[in-house]
Amino acid sequence: MICTIKKLKQRRLGTAAMEFAVCSPLMCLILLGLLEVGRITAMENVMWNCAREGARDSSTGVANLQAVANNLLIYLQGAEPAAFPSSHSTTLESPVISLPANTYGYTCWDNTANREMFTMTFTDLTNPGVTDPTLMSQLDRYQIGVQVPYSTIGWLPTAQITGRTRLYATVTWASMVDSPFTVPQYLPAE
Repeated sequence: MICTIKKLKQRRLGTAAMEFAVCSPLMCLILLGLLEVGRITAMENVMWNCAREGARDSSTGVANLQAVANNLLIYLQGAEPAAFPSSHSTTLESPVISLPANTYGYTCWDNTANREMFTMTFTDLTNPGVTDPTLMSQLDRYQIGVQVPYSTIGWLPTAQITGRTRLYATVTWASMVDSPFTVPQYLPAE
């Protein structure tokens, strides 16, 4: 009886190590996937906030489209310094992606890393001929969009698996441009 127990124990030596060796790649893959999904979710939250800041900035009609794009760059550099480093040289260029009709925007190009950082778009939904926030009328509905290539923010090559190469955030807003009015020089006497 004692001999049988010893033989059983001897047969099971290394079983736990073998089970761990088989299961550890799957566990690592699941953990990396969870980290990447968390990174995407955090980045989408930053992008939504960035698009809202751009829409709020545009609503006054004071900042032109290039100034709004510069403000978005400053926001993204503060919110995600690892993905949008402030030490890199950047330029605003015409969009490197095709835009829908009556949509205007800029691509922020990272000259240091030679890649696209983000693309910002503007569309006036009320008056499609408007090309800049400074030309909007009061209560015009418009959209501000931010698109970031997945390669800018991703840690893993998930885009090759999912086929999704960009993250998008679009906000619809209303223009709060003041209506022009004049103040009479003299008040009427009664």
